[in-house]
Formats: sequence, C-alpha cells, structure tokens
Amino acid sequence: MRLALILPFACALPLLAAPDWQDSVHVASSSTHTLVIAPDGTVACQGSNRYRVCGADPGIEFVEKLSPVPGVPKGRAVAVPDAWISMVLGEDGRVYVWGRNDFGLLGGTDRGPTYEQPKPTPLPALQGVVGIAAFVHGGAALLQDGTVWMWGEDREGLLATGTLTLSGQSGKPHYTPRRVEGLEGVVQIVGGYKHMLALKSDGTVWTWGANKYGELGLGDQQARARPARIQSLAGITRIYASGSTAGARQANGAWLVWGPSPAPTIVEDRGPLVLNPAPLPGLLREATDLADGAAAFRDGTVRTWGGNSFGSLGTGGGVDAYSSRGVLVRTLSSVVRVWTGGSRGFALKSDGTLYMWGPSGTESTGIYRVPKVIATFPMAPPPKQ
Repeated sequence: MRLALILPFACALPLLAAPDWQDSVHVASSSTHTLVIAPDGTVACQGSNRYRVCGADPGIEFVEKLSPVPGVPKGRAVAVPDAWISMVLGEDGRVYVWGRNDFGLLGGTDRGPTYEQPKPTPLPALQGVVGIAAFVHGGAALLQDGTVWMWGEDREGLLATGTLTLSGQSGKPHYTPRRVEGLEGVVQIVGGYKHMLALKSDGTVWTWGANKYGELGLGDQQARARPARIQSLAGITRIYASGSTAGARQANGAWLVWGPSPAPTIVEDRGPLVLNPAPLPGLLREATDLADGAAAFRDGTVRTWGGNSFGSLGTGGGVDAYSSRGVLVRTLSSVVRVWTGGSRGFALKSDGTLYMWGPSGTESTGIYRVPKVIATFPMAPPPKQ
C-alpha cells in the first residue's frame, strides 16, 4: 500500500527549496524494519514483524509495504534502536514502546523489565516529551522544560549517572527514567550506538557515553559518564548521531563531523578517527543534509559511501565506495532530506516522494539495490486567488 496524504500548506514551493513540511516527515530504521511518520502524524511500518515491531497481527511475519501501525497515536518522532524494538513519541507528549525488551527500554519498575510487549504502550513515568532517542541499551526523552531523562542499562556512561563501565561490561539497570543532572535548556537530543548528544538553546553541544572511536568530539578517546561541552562548537543549529559518528550543523548550514571519518580511505575497516569536530572532506563539504553514509546537496543530488553488500549505496551495483566524493545515486534528484539505519537508506524529494534502498526486511524482495518509492506525500495545491 502507498500512503497518500495531503499536506496542510497553502502554497507551492520552488523545486529544490527546503520546505517547512520536510521536518514533519520522520524516518528511523533497523536492518529489518522501518518506522515512518507522515506529515499528518500517521505512524507506519515496513519490514519484519518479529516481536510485532510493526504492530501487525502475530501471524504476519513480514509487512511488505509501508502500513499504519495499529494502536499508536499520531506521532512527532520515531526511534529504532535495533531490529527487535520500536519507539514513537506521540502527539500527546508520551513515549510509546513495543517489541522485545533486552535492556529495559520498555521501562517498568526497578523490580525488573517486561521481556516482551506486543502493543505500543506508553512509558508511565514520562509526560510532556518533545524529543526522543533510543539505543540498544536504553532510551532518552527531552521534556518541554528542557531537561533530559534516560533509562535502560548504564553501559560506558550512557545514562550519565556518573558511573563508567568497561567496554562490553554490563551496567546497572535503571528501568525508571532518571533526569540527567546538570543539563538544562536542551532543544534537541540524538544518540548513536552508545553515545549521546544534546543541543542547548544557546547553540552549545554537550556529549557523553562511549568514546572508543572519538564519537564524543572531545579530542580524546575517554568515555564520559557526565555531560561535557564540546568547547570548539558554538552557534550550532542542529545535531546528528548514528553508530559511532556524530555531527553538528553551523549557522551557515555547513556541517562539522567527528568519530570515524564519514568518507574515509579505509584504515582497519573503519577509517581514520576524527577526534575533534572538523569539516566534511572533499565534495561532501557542500552537503546540506547528512546521514551515516549518505548526504544530500543543494542541487538535490545524493551521494553515498561505505560497504555495498546489502545495497546500501543505492547505485544498483555491488562495489563498495570509500572516498571524499562518495558515489552519485543517479536515480535520485530534487532530494531535501536523507536518513540511514541498519544498512538501509532513505531520501525525501521536494515533491513528497519517499525512497528506500538496502535490505527490504522481507523474504520476497530481499535487497533493493536502487531506490524504491515506499510512500508519497503530495503537497496541497496553492489556494485560488
């Protein structure tokens, strides 16, 4: 099924403009399922339904086409920490989670987690939420008062409790959300695999958690169990994190990145480490939107880089691409936003078309090696004069 939703805007926009509605489309993905929020708030899912992460009936193993998730209200944001769990921020300001609960992401009490939750269920302890992030080992919520609350398993400082564990070592579980102390005035939160970033209203960026690959942007590889400010960043308008990478958009629209180099010459299969925020390399420096292994540009083109075993480049071929140019996805144009997750890629065009490439999450189609349309959000026509 293809979603066809009319956007509530009164005028048409130039082809390659960055329309306000682009930020009302949200995408999050694992290697086997994807959550999408349409401009009207409808939450939809595509891919594997194991542990009912797409909300479909238990007898449905795969959701072939992007379909509404039953039992979840209209949403403002989505997060997918792994293939076994889903998270949605509802328009009611509550956080809904469902799937398998390996590390306490479903919340609960300090007596222990619920192992599996087949239906979208709000965390009882959180209200007034305006932003979310999710990790394999926990979750985070930004409240409307600018505070950040976290829950899950406290590995390598992820929950900002002041306690550090060694890499791979289990941490203390906190099934009830706890406030991150000393952090106020936050306007955006994002999370990678085991690290966290927070953007404050004054344009500063704060970070904590694991730091093996320089993902904290603090000039070293030491984990932090409390928020630390990245001193070299100021006037930041947006932040980004995925895997072990992170980035920040400056007021002029240019991106600074750190962690494993975003388009490297391969070094030990990861590329050189960037320990302090630095401009994107080569042609990628002109990117207007950034994801892990993909970037959109002002002219509407998309370039990708990295491994291509699962079609992650979207080029139709099987050759990996690692360079400061990336590889041009020739079948895409007029793109205004990109997302990646779990070897999947996504691109939103200015006409409201949403594309996906990479693992399909279903047995029947396998891998999309070139971008495939999965939804269309047509813009409303301009009003009559």
